[in-house]
Amino acid sequence: MALKKIIMKTAVHNCNIQMKRNHILLQVILIVTGLTFYSCSAATESLSTEQAYAELKLPEEPDSLQIHSIVQASRIWGFAKYHHPAFASRSVNADAEYFRLLKDILQAPDSMRNDVCSKWISGLGSYAIRDIEDDGNTETFNDFNWISDSLLLGKSLSESLMKLRDADPKGNRYVKQTPVNVSYIETQYSDIPQDDVAYRLLGVAKFWNAVDSYSPNRNLTDRPWDKVLPEYIALAFDRSVSFSALYSRMVSELCDTHVNSWYVPIFGGRFVPLMCRFAEDRLFVTDTCSLVPNNLEIGDEIILIDSVCPIKRLNELAPYIPHSNRSSLLRDGSYATLLTAKDEVCVKYVRDGKTYTATIPSVDGNSFVNRRFPSQNGSTKPGFKEVAGDVGYINIGSLTCKDEQDLERFLASYDKLIIDLRTYPAEYDVLYKLLPNFFFSQAREAAEVLLPLANRPGRFIRTTILTSKTSDPDKLYKGKIVLLVNAHSQSMSEYFTMFLQTIPGSVTIGSQTAGADGDVTRIQLPYAAFYITGAGICYPDGTNAQRNGVKIDIVVEPSAEGMMRGEDEQLQAAIGYLI
Repeated sequence: MALKKIIMKTAVHNCNIQMKRNHILLQVILIVTGLTFYSCSAATESLSTEQAYAELKLPEEPDSLQIHSIVQASRIWGFAKYHHPAFASRSVNADAEYFRLLKDILQAPDSMRNDVCSKWISGLGSYAIRDIEDDGNTETFNDFNWISDSLLLGKSLSESLMKLRDADPKGNRYVKQTPVNVSYIETQYSDIPQDDVAYRLLGVAKFWNAVDSYSPNRNLTDRPWDKVLPEYIALAFDRSVSFSALYSRMVSELCDTHVNSWYVPIFGGRFVPLMCRFAEDRLFVTDTCSLVPNNLEIGDEIILIDSVCPIKRLNELAPYIPHSNRSSLLRDGSYATLLTAKDEVCVKYVRDGKTYTATIPSVDGNSFVNRRFPSQNGSTKPGFKEVAGDVGYINIGSLTCKDEQDLERFLASYDKLIIDLRTYPAEYDVLYKLLPNFFFSQAREAAEVLLPLANRPGRFIRTTILTSKTSDPDKLYKGKIVLLVNAHSQSMSEYFTMFLQTIPGSVTIGSQTAGADGDVTRIQLPYAAFYITGAGICYPDGTNAQRNGVKIDIVVEPSAEGMMRGEDEQLQAAIGYLI
């Protein structure tokens, strides 16, 4: 009987041990199953942006450690967004994943935040490694070397990111390759909280990472691009700064004249309706417009606008005005300084040594912009004309392919020629279909295009672009040629200039161009969208045209005296050179 009890007791004990083992095994299975489910869930389906936003609780006044954690999470999120093949799937919502990652980071102890990021990356699922040999004909503009910092990231997270750098992104759905740049595919939100901190953070992270991964010009900024993100993550929490001010300052950090900005409504949204231009840091009237009556004349120097000196006003606006160089800042600042919130503005100006004061009604920003752009960027002038004796003049802003026969007759009449590129070309086809007939005796290297690659973040392909060649050498123009440029020579105009500079013996006269070459691409952010230069443009010798502008043989800057006399000193210099 005692033996039976011992046997029964032993059996029960063994049963209990087995039950415990089974329980432990069940727990392990549940944990593994839970982890596997997390991995599969994250890799196959995200929350909606609205759901993830609702779960995110941001601190009202984050401390420095929280700001640092958000900056790091933003970089890791953007790196994974463009490298991990999970983001090729339409069921993985990058915006929701950003909110979700921020939530987990902010809820975790400081010592666990790297682990949270590692877990998030693991949860996106497995991936294949791309063929490194495919990089043979590409160049690097960003090697993402921050991911190797194991002291900052921890060994596990750093290794995870370094491995992810070589992942095959499998047709990422947030970027698309085009022949001229990378196109960004982002959600345009129409029903989100106004000027919300979470969406501001999302906008900052989107823009910074888009540039970081796909702009060959990221290394041309005044400040290292790596230093830009922390400032604007912190500024996104400052509710005294509107999203338009936040974004305008952020996008201006790219130092790209192509970038559009929202600074007009920030500084009043209305304009004193005058066309002006800076010379020697002084502001002169170049067109009195016709939007409101005023007594000003061309050549008048504006010395005060509501008691503020124009150049001082420009320096206040400069952080909000995207510009590749000082010349393009002065160009756009010449009208930005006329911004106001008032219905009337007091303008003090000088004419013939005497000082006058006028009260001028302001106009709505749209009215003035619509008046300004046709005046500065378009042209109603004839495509070609005589400017002095036997000097012919071609205005690239009016020249079209339909003008071929008239142009042929015109060129036959002059052995000295000025081609004015201080405006935007009327037709792109002119470069390949019209100009070669008369100016390009053979195909010559004109430019190099640095094309970013959608499936290779941080890398680009360099392609040399040749001019076309005339099919009829008898039509070739054999006279002297001067190319005229200034800050209004931008983008296509700069590209045209680089091609025309291949003409043997041609001379370029003028002042620094806008320094924004290459096709633009659009980035949609919460609340606003922005255009940026989408490719790099260099001369065949490697000289960068972005920011620098085109090469100039004879520099002629407008002078204050010339502005007061209403003279086109650059045109006069070109005529003087030819005769």
